[in-house]
Amino acid sequence: MRPLKTLLTVGGALAAYSTLIEPRSFRLQQHRLEVRPELPKLRILHLGDAHVRGREMPVLGFLRSLPELLGREPDVTVFTGDLIDGNRGIEPAVEALNQVPARLGRFFVLGSHDYWAPKFESYLKYFTGNKERIRPRHVDTDRLRAGLEAAGWIDLTNRDHVVADGERRIRLSGVDDPYLKRHRLGHVRRGAEDLAIGVMHSPDLTSQWALEGFDLILGGHTHGGQVRIPLVGALTTNSSLPNRLACGPFRIGDAWLHVTPGLGTGPYARIRFNCPPEATLLELAPA
Repeated sequence: MRPLKTLLTVGGALAAYSTLIEPRSFRLQQHRLEVRPELPKLRILHLGDAHVRGREMPVLGFLRSLPELLGREPDVTVFTGDLIDGNRGIEPAVEALNQVPARLGRFFVLGSHDYWAPKFESYLKYFTGNKERIRPRHVDTDRLRAGLEAAGWIDLTNRDHVVADGERRIRLSGVDDPYLKRHRLGHVRRGAEDLAIGVMHSPDLTSQWALEGFDLILGGHTHGGQVRIPLVGALTTNSSLPNRLACGPFRIGDAWLHVTPGLGTGPYARIRFNCPPEATLLELAPA
């Protein structure tokens, strides 16, 4: 009986840690990305997958603390979708994001949870590849978008935006959620700008951005796998991306891909293990 008791004790401790402690262990992570010498030096704050469901969620306090944690404001802030889980999260999420700074601009695209209220689905879908979604009801996406835009955020859903930093020009090109097949690619072209950044929710389109010559590609959706086994890594990405690319910066040809592990979890899978929630500061360093 002693081995069984030990197993139950360890299992209970791991369950408590992965449901009560790690999902609240927010951190600000920094990565230095070496880029070609002709590209501009830039600091980009990448956020995603907050899944705000109401006013009492710890993620809101973390978002409000970011100006102090960052010290110096980033040049650009990008949110890559799944901001809310239901209409009750709209106002709290917008209010918290309004505190997040950026020198040149703040940008967003939408994810599947910004269109549809969550409903329980079989966990087997993450391992079988079945992406058919149960869609019980819409959330008020128009109210979410209007709130963000009123707070100064710029919508990149299937559109481009170019900002100037002195004589340098930076293109940000976004698409709607590929997971829901709402994306359009006609505008995804590398222009004459000094730097081109691709923005999406689910990172399924990584190869298209890289082939078009974009320098940096930002995505979310995977939550880093949520459960990462030591020496194995993520068990799933819930996308076409290989499991080894579930989170973090990677070289994809001449481009950098960053997939954020996100800030939250869905309401029916409130677990994180070896994959703490994070905001990520990416520093492009011409080398």
